[in-house]
Amino acid sequence: MNNYQWHNDDFQNNTTHTDNTYFYEPPKKEKIKFSQRIKNSKIMTGSIKMPTVILAVLLSVTIGVSGYALISPMVGNNQSTTLDEIQKDVAVRDNNTDSSHNAQTIISSGERVPLTIPQIAKKVGPTVVGVVNKVTYNNMQNFGFFGGYIPNGQNETVESGSGSGVIISEDGYIVTNNHVIEGASEIYVVTNTGDEYKATLKGTDSKTDLAVLKIEGTFPYATLGNSSELEVGELAVAIGNPLGQEFAGTVTDGIISALNRSITVDNKQLTLLQTNAAINPGNSGGPLVNQYGEVIGINTAKISSGRLEGLGFAIPIDEAKPIIDDLLQSGYVRGRPVIGIGGRNVTQQLAEAYNWKVGIYVASMSPDSPAYLAGVQIGDIIVQVDGKDVETVDELNEIKNKHRVGDKLELKVYRNGQYVNIPLILGEEMPG
Repeated sequence: MNNYQWHNDDFQNNTTHTDNTYFYEPPKKEKIKFSQRIKNSKIMTGSIKMPTVILAVLLSVTIGVSGYALISPMVGNNQSTTLDEIQKDVAVRDNNTDSSHNAQTIISSGERVPLTIPQIAKKVGPTVVGVVNKVTYNNMQNFGFFGGYIPNGQNETVESGSGSGVIISEDGYIVTNNHVIEGASEIYVVTNTGDEYKATLKGTDSKTDLAVLKIEGTFPYATLGNSSELEVGELAVAIGNPLGQEFAGTVTDGIISALNRSITVDNKQLTLLQTNAAINPGNSGGPLVNQYGEVIGINTAKISSGRLEGLGFAIPIDEAKPIIDDLLQSGYVRGRPVIGIGGRNVTQQLAEAYNWKVGIYVASMSPDSPAYLAGVQIGDIIVQVDGKDVETVDELNEIKNKHRVGDKLELKVYRNGQYVNIPLILGEEMPG
């Protein structure tokens, strides 16, 4: 299996490639003062006309047995909703040629009618937005000759990166990628009309690279289709903002190149749709659309290599729907089991050097985690789970993920030259 990696050297693509390794290819980040961005812009009912933005996206996912999903303090606590509720009027809207949002009719005599690419662009384009990630940091004052820096008390908000998103409800719920908004102090959404809205983060999930935002107002919204109905060779259309708002609403077309394509990004395995429709930096979070103008994927990655072109990937919408629903209702993905440790692989070489055993070294642990409550200690080496030898964090995760919250695992750990058996009850991964 190929291992795709993020190269983090000034956000430039790595020029050295081994046979089975490819790198994402984002442009450099560029800091832009928020005050400069909105200077001379007219503020009206929560929106701002926005000038050109520069894209910088990051796909960095850590997989391990540690921890609980983190959700930013920005996450809103408003009344929850469900995906079915916000998409319930789609059929009525799509049958109504007099819709205020000019939705293209895709149903005729009970059957869906394939659309042309211009019709798809007209139908879906207005639902695609730019997502701008801003971070706030404290400026530092240099002491000159004596060296050293201290905060000068002046905070500065700058643009950290941008990507795309798709509106999925009339009242402004938006789906995008987690890596587009990760680490943001503030999130702004730019509609196809050029208006900018401050967004609330409803929930985010790094494991599936999905996030849900909310903006206030009434908007055109997309229809979610069914990726399970796709066949290789079908039309695929990507709409997004490559390189930022300067190229907002760019439409590219191709086909579905492969289904259920397993790739590994930063040691995390993802199962994605593959397409040759051009997906460039800035398209992340935008929709991949079928011939009926329905969203069948959320664009997430492109493989960059001097030897390869046309390798774009999208999260299948059928895989995304339950995640989106959980994020809408709870702000996190419910029902995921967690052990609650930070682990490091102990290889045979390390085991021989330190007189340890091959397994997973417990490097950190949350004080209220299932592992802590079960009696696991920092420095333990997990060597077996339910009687099966484990040598890596990935193997431990694989076993854990086959269980449910509340299930019991039997751990065998190596501690101070002795083996200790520890029963552990899996907890639920929660926002922290």
